[in-house]
Amino acid sequence: MKKLVFLFMLIFTISSCSVDGEPQSEFVVLPVESVIMPSTYAVDSISEITVKYTRPTDCYIFNGFYYDINANTRTVAINAVKLDQNNCQDDSGNLFEVPLSFKPTTDGIYVFKFWTGTDTSGVDQYLTYEIEVLP
Repeated sequence: MKKLVFLFMLIFTISSCSVDGEPQSEFVVLPVESVIMPSTYAVDSISEITVKYTRPTDCYIFNGFYYDINANTRTVAINAVKLDQNNCQDDSGNLFEVPLSFKPTTDGIYVFKFWTGTDTSGVDQYLTYEIEVLP
């Protein structure tokens, strides 16, 4: 009898849960507005790069960095989650700052490409920085 009651409660609990009322979301990439780069870099030393961005509304939530490594080139953008809600407020006037930690493992020249969006032709645009990492 206890098993039957437990089974009935389990079925009731599962059937009463509905995801229809929960907000939907999607992953998006936001452009970088500006960057503050340190003046010196050293192998095996962590440097903090300040990345600034805006978000269209407060329904966009920071979700880390898009960070692509290709040899000594790093391509960076902002990953965000966009909540599909009807009560989103304009937030385009606010500038947000997030730290990006960079720890080079070898010396040499590194190229950072921060994605700033696309132009009218749909071509990706970047803020590009060449930095020298010393041993």
